[in-house]
Amino acid sequence: MKFNSKNETMKKLVYIIFIIFLGTSCVKNLKEDPKGVLDATAMFSNPVGITLVANALGTQLANIIYNSSAHSVPYMGGDDLTQQPSKQNAREVDIFAVTSANASLQTDWGGYFAAIRTANTIISNVQYSTADKSVNDDCLGQAYFYRAISYSFLTRIWGKVPLFLKYSDVIDYTIAPSEVADIYATIVSDCQKADSLLPESRPLSECFLGAKPIKGTAKALLSQVYLTMAGWPLKQTSNYALAAEKAKEVIDNASVYGYELADIHDLWTWAYNYKNKECIFGMFYYNTAEGDWSGTMASPPADRPEEEAGSGWAEYYADISFFNKFPAGPRKDVTYKTSLNLHGTVVPWYSDLTRHQHPYFHKYTDDRDSLDWWGSRTQQIIRYAEVLLTYAEAKAMSTGVDQSAYDAVNLVRARAAGKPNDLTPGLSASAFRDSVVAERGWEFAGGEPASRWFDLIRLERVEEANASRDPKEIPLNHAPTHADYWMPIPSYDKAINPNLK
Repeated sequence: MKFNSKNETMKKLVYIIFIIFLGTSCVKNLKEDPKGVLDATAMFSNPVGITLVANALGTQLANIIYNSSAHSVPYMGGDDLTQQPSKQNAREVDIFAVTSANASLQTDWGGYFAAIRTANTIISNVQYSTADKSVNDDCLGQAYFYRAISYSFLTRIWGKVPLFLKYSDVIDYTIAPSEVADIYATIVSDCQKADSLLPESRPLSECFLGAKPIKGTAKALLSQVYLTMAGWPLKQTSNYALAAEKAKEVIDNASVYGYELADIHDLWTWAYNYKNKECIFGMFYYNTAEGDWSGTMASPPADRPEEEAGSGWAEYYADISFFNKFPAGPRKDVTYKTSLNLHGTVVPWYSDLTRHQHPYFHKYTDDRDSLDWWGSRTQQIIRYAEVLLTYAEAKAMSTGVDQSAYDAVNLVRARAAGKPNDLTPGLSASAFRDSVVAERGWEFAGGEPASRWFDLIRLERVEEANASRDPKEIPLNHAPTHADYWMPIPSYDKAINPNLK
């Protein structure tokens, strides 16, 4: 969109957007300086105002959370990934010695609340918008979706958190955390509203450099939310049926929404970065010499121009025990990087010549001819494979295992193996569920947002999963318990809001 520099109304509007964005995206916590923040209703006096605010929704998550390794740090307690000793933020979580001063957790906390505040700007002020109703509805649907997905991450990571549902120029630093059940009630309501307001499809050009949800995105998120609600801590098992229902709506309308499983060899490649139909919701990046949006390649060893003993950022890498259990096949080949080229000599990951003696995650490399460590790989937050596996598990745990449940999981298994690889027929509901959960672990290994960690929490298996830790890993601070399922609220926010202690 091009603006006339002489148009003072538009210049003022852009300034308002900048002030709101600055006040929400450049902090790692809830605190902000309200001086200079203008009346939020003023931005909607111009017809394009609400669209500009909606366009900023993805920016909160893309520029604060998903362009760094911070987004994967909360998942380090899972058994699928671990880290090197020098990476303090990740190490704390990995060995269950996390503190409220953890900088990566503060980054995630601030980023999600920034998105929520931007969403509330639209939700609380849409009635003042002078845009067409269709535009208002779309922007409102995006706002509800972003508030829902932000709270879904917040409550799964921290449990009880403050529930902000209205826009205000000044943040309430006395608000107490809400109960988890109340947070999920808001998430469900927001997903349902998003589903009713969002379009069935939109041009890719609207999604570039940000994420624009559609109806299928809202349904996919809601299926994930219902599945989570069926497990710990709520254990509302009636939600299995609702999770299956919503996932089935996505599956039945996959051609309408443009979703399908990608070829396993295309899933993480640059050629399909912006046209990957498996990506239901993601953050899009494009790194150029001019410094456009980019997402850090935090996991792989340095391999441009050549690898030096696994050096580079290497923020985290594969857990050895989990890697050894991972079924061989095309999925394992594209998931892991198992050899390093050290000055022309190729050595396996376990060689004493390598710095860390761990496999890395090949899925997080950028096969584009990258300029530096800031890559252009899309951060895939919700994938179609997750919807299929959610349906399979939820169907089994609600009305029982049937052929449709088998069909869903077998699609993922066949893609993983590169050939038909049907799950054992005739399994009980619990045995089938366990097989699907194992499949989810392999499919999303390595800190994807559909993380192994969240599955371990909802099924109360954190303790069991960490019992088989490889001796080569850093020893745990202590054997994990339920007290380790949620992260501590950032210390800065506890200092300014006594009700968060």
